[in-house]
Amino acid sequence: MRVRTGMLTAVSVAGVLAMGAQALAETRGYAVTWFQPAMYTGDDDCPDGLNKSPDFAAIFKAEGKTAEQIKDLIDHPNSKEFGLAVINRGPHGENVCADPASVPDPQLKTGKGKIAWGFNLDGKTDDGGAPAPNTCAHAKYVSPDGTPGIDNQMYRALSCMVALRGKRGHDGFVMSYIMERMRAEGLRTYLVEIKGIDDPRNNKDVEVGIYLGSDPLVLDAKGEVRRDTTQRISKDPRWHNVVHGTMKDGVITTDVFNLNLLGDPIWVPEFHFKQAKMQLTLQDDGTIKGTVGGYQDLMAMYYNTSKSGILFETTNAATCPGVYYALKKMADGAPDPKTGECTQISTAFTIEALPAFVIHQPGDTSGKTAQNGSAGHQE
Repeated sequence: MRVRTGMLTAVSVAGVLAMGAQALAETRGYAVTWFQPAMYTGDDDCPDGLNKSPDFAAIFKAEGKTAEQIKDLIDHPNSKEFGLAVINRGPHGENVCADPASVPDPQLKTGKGKIAWGFNLDGKTDDGGAPAPNTCAHAKYVSPDGTPGIDNQMYRALSCMVALRGKRGHDGFVMSYIMERMRAEGLRTYLVEIKGIDDPRNNKDVEVGIYLGSDPLVLDAKGEVRRDTTQRISKDPRWHNVVHGTMKDGVITTDVFNLNLLGDPIWVPEFHFKQAKMQLTLQDDGTIKGTVGGYQDLMAMYYNTSKSGILFETTNAATCPGVYYALKKMADGAPDPKTGECTQISTAFTIEALPAFVIHQPGDTSGKTAQNGSAGHQE
């Protein structure tokens, strides 16, 4: 009986210690302020130059329009007539953005650089030999930190479009505009929650959640996103994503998972990253920065181009059919069993976030309330 009591005591002590360790684990919450394609913008990306807007006068002339008709259209670029003439230029009047395959490939200039952000998604570290299972052959990148085998074919397809390029970073003006809509107009809010932090720099087991938020971001008097605001996680379980990760030297790397997020209705309505990975670095100022990578459906990535029409072609200095064919040529994931053509394309997105109090609403069973670690919250 004495032995049994000792055993029970030992078990009880172990349980108390385990509960104590769990109680000390910290949960941190963040509100995302940037979520856009990761554009490295290398100096050697585009040796053939950047893409240019279509020569609409030449297009009209090739269609047989008279000089007077061409002048009238070109002199009124904001008119309905100009827009219809430009976009319905297929051989039988097809809308070339909605039906890009109706015209031949105009050969969009694509990236030739060697460096890009992203992850090794297919497990291969070089370009040689047969492609990995369930992929199509493609060239590999090296990451800016020297990691080989990076898959980011969307960057290869679109990196020579002037609207997506800026200095090294994320200041291509189209991306900046979309992010401004997210911040200033409350279009979308994404939230990150990191649970199980028992050491500020190294943890074998953490849980990373990325969610759709219910509330717009809160701005200060200067129009900047405020830190430490309260943000509610959407109750819709379709946009709840939770994955195991490890932390080493302040960098969290997740396991492979599928990431689903509601997107921008005029850009990408829904994000579905397949075989996704996420890497987040905890910054000294309390923010996080990192990369999300994975395969996305080819036509989802073309959606904005198909809907934007002439606005896309004039703003981005490229053609709709050019983007369509470039994405198809660069696609490297999920080959169609009949045609062998890949239907998904590898991508990488930059993610940045500020500390926030992240709240799981009543009725949401995906987790507990989370707050930023600086507030001293303990689970």
